[in-house]
Amino acid sequence: MIDKSFFGDLKKIQLSELSTICGFRVIGENDFCISGISILSHATSTDLSFFGNKKYLEDLKNTSAGAVIIANDNLTDLPKNVVGLICPNVMIGYAKAVDVLYPKDIHSSHICSSANIHKTAEIGANCYIGDHVSIGENAKIGDDVVIENNTVIGKSCRIGSGCRIRNNVSISYSIIGKNVLINSGARIGESGFGIIPSGKEMIYIKQLGRVIIGDRVRIGANTTIDRGSVEDTTIGNDTIIDNLVQIGHNVTIGERSIIVAQVGIAGSTKIGNDVVLAGQVGVAGHIEIEDRVIAAAKSGIAASIKTGQVVGGIPAVDIGIWKRQAAFLKISVTKKNNRNDNGDKK
Repeated sequence: MIDKSFFGDLKKIQLSELSTICGFRVIGENDFCISGISILSHATSTDLSFFGNKKYLEDLKNTSAGAVIIANDNLTDLPKNVVGLICPNVMIGYAKAVDVLYPKDIHSSHICSSANIHKTAEIGANCYIGDHVSIGENAKIGDDVVIENNTVIGKSCRIGSGCRIRNNVSISYSIIGKNVLINSGARIGESGFGIIPSGKEMIYIKQLGRVIIGDRVRIGANTTIDRGSVEDTTIGNDTIIDNLVQIGHNVTIGERSIIVAQVGIAGSTKIGNDVVLAGQVGVAGHIEIEDRVIAAAKSGIAASIKTGQVVGGIPAVDIGIWKRQAAFLKISVTKKNNRNDNGDKK
């Protein structure tokens, strides 16, 4: 259920107009004013829904939705009285529709009285600065930036225009591009793990690098990105980083990569463009993961990986080899258990 107390009222729009804006090909003649968005099983005759997962095929066949965003291949499963909005990629089409029906919030231009802004800091036009925000010496904040409650922006940091920084974020030693979203609790620019045991004590190497984040990057809640030791830690344009990710010092991540929850990347590793690291992947330091690599969940990557490979397992190997290893292990365990059940000696 979409609660308007959180997300506001849906924009009233005719189905035909929405289809024109989003580029849908319309199958059916029922034009109506959209009253809501709902899943297939709960939708009513004036609701918009979508079919993007074959697990919900029966829900599609029985839906009462007014219109469904759907791929052409699934059109035959759509009930006759439901309008089909044909889109090559259903989830991209749905994302476009949501942006039209629930436009981005327009924030007020306001600096709360409890905010602590250094006299040398520069604040751009039309910014919102929340309660108890601290902005340090010589920091520069671009236009149309939202910084929510209790966030700390350190000395000399630069925040590009259009950024959204949620509650309780800390940013230091960092330069951040335009239209970046940083979710609550993220820590950007803390010192990396520069520790050397000397035999008598632990020697800390002072971390002298920065964090450089490109445009349109999204950073999840409670994610940490360490600054570089000498070279910078860098995140490329349009990269998406999920919650609870650890990115070590001197790491470089290219553009449009996807780093899923609980991934850990050790220092000085280079990750290319369009890379996908699924949940809980661990990456060793000082290696290179080239463009378009995909790593399955819980993989342990201990060596460099060439362009376009799909890997899995610990240590990570080609996905086909990993699947055969898993199948062989399953067969071996099953045979052993069967022998034990028949009373054979272990």
